[in-house]
Amino acid sequence: MPDETPGGALAEQRADQSVSARFTRLMNASTSRWGVLTDPPIVSLASGVFLFAFLGALGRDADPSVTRALGALIGAPIAVALAVSVALRGARRGVVAWLARQPFPVENLNAVLNGLGESLEVTFAGAVPDTAELNAELDKVHSDAFVAGGVEDARSLDVRIGVVDSKRNPSVTNHRRYVRVRQIVERVLVPLAARYPIQNVRVK
Repeated sequence: MPDETPGGALAEQRADQSVSARFTRLMNASTSRWGVLTDPPIVSLASGVFLFAFLGALGRDADPSVTRALGALIGAPIAVALAVSVALRGARRGVVAWLARQPFPVENLNAVLNGLGESLEVTFAGAVPDTAELNAELDKVHSDAFVAGGVEDARSLDVRIGVVDSKRNPSVTNHRRYVRVRQIVERVLVPLAARYPIQNVRVK
């Protein structure tokens, strides 16, 4: 009989099927604080800075060792981006393992990994906890995470993730959202589920 417990074979199979079969660069990057180093605009900007410095050194007849060093640095951001990308190729396995360990399904995590999602729709199997009680626990994670209200289903609550998108550096925001979702699930919803069984959690 398949093992349906968290971390069991069936839980891992369901987790594997709940996310994209192949992660994009963006999805891999969202799982790590170092993912921003693979962001094309960041890589291009860093390489451009070193290129201008190199050209400036050439124009001013700078010491050859300085010129060589600046020339080598032009390609450094690209090399770093490639190295981080290779290191993050196993990110999907980590995400699947985390999903499989949870005592309830966490659905549509693809949205978070792609830099989307503003809230978590938490559906309870029976009784729904008091909003004030849940907000007190969410506040321990972050003051911007809170219960935004109920949804059409009386057994569901809408929990605001509370991460504001950054126009200047969206990659950093993507990682913060991913971390915040994990914190809300692990530190708030999992303990809560022991008293108020949770049917599922869905990113909206």
